[in-house]
Amino acid sequence: MKVRRVIALLLPVLVLGCPGCATQSTSGQADPFSGPWGASLKQVRDESDNETVRKVLEDGVIDDAEQAQIESDMTQCMADLGYEWIYIDKGDGGEAVNPTERARGKTAQETRRHLDGCGKSTGFDPLLELARQIRNNPEHKDINELILECLQRKKLIDKSMTLDEYLYMLEDPAARYRVLGPYEDPAYPDYDPLQAGVFVQCTTSPQR
Repeated sequence: MKVRRVIALLLPVLVLGCPGCATQSTSGQADPFSGPWGASLKQVRDESDNETVRKVLEDGVIDDAEQAQIESDMTQCMADLGYEWIYIDKGDGGEAVNPTERARGKTAQETRRHLDGCGKSTGFDPLLELARQIRNNPEHKDINELILECLQRKKLIDKSMTLDEYLYMLEDPAARYRVLGPYEDPAYPDYDPLQAGVFVQCTTSPQR
């Protein structure tokens, strides 16, 4: 079964200057936390009590090799508990969890507890979720702005709608139903399953 967990990350909104450009620290060394996601990476590192998380984020980067190792550690941790675990990252993240014979009697709550435990001990939470967010939004733009741009690019929302109007519409149930009903509500008279799939793609991976 495919599982999606909500992993909370308190990530500050940054004022962007030169995306990807490193600044010099007082010691003369390049500051690894000077890029668009620098403050977020530093916050996660400083607030974590997990040695793996702190070590990976020491240089302000979650590289491919580190991601592969964390995924491998998570796979092994779940295998030790009797599960076949596969990470599915198609932009929106996700996990496939299949109990082996040893774990077949486990409840959903027990499976969830094991997922969360392995996620924390291996550093999978929050590192791979954070890496996914950085990959999907390297300049750390406001996610609502990215979603609106995608919806307009895919012609699901009128190009004249501003970000403020979009945010207001999201908070107004009647307006939201009128604009997004065809993509969100299967009971809507003009519901379009194909466009609904495009809508989901925009809301989960707006830059793809």
